[in-house]
Amino acid sequence: MKKIVSLGFDEARAEAMAEGLAKGEAQEKFATAKRMLSLGKSLQDIMLITDLPMNKIQELQTEIKPT
Repeated sequence: MKKIVSLGFDEARAEAMAEGLAKGEAQEKFATAKRMLSLGKSLQDIMLITDLPMNKIQELQTEIKPT
């Protein structure tokens, strides 16, 4: 019984770690895209470099544009 619980915990921990890594990776992609936008890079270049979809890059663009 103890071994089964241990396996479940290890699997849950591995899953949580994978989710955390994916979240961090996504945050870094958005941060990179924002920096590139602020430097005036093209949306196409940002999309190719970050692997973000164009609609997400356009959303970021509207967020960082001065009003």
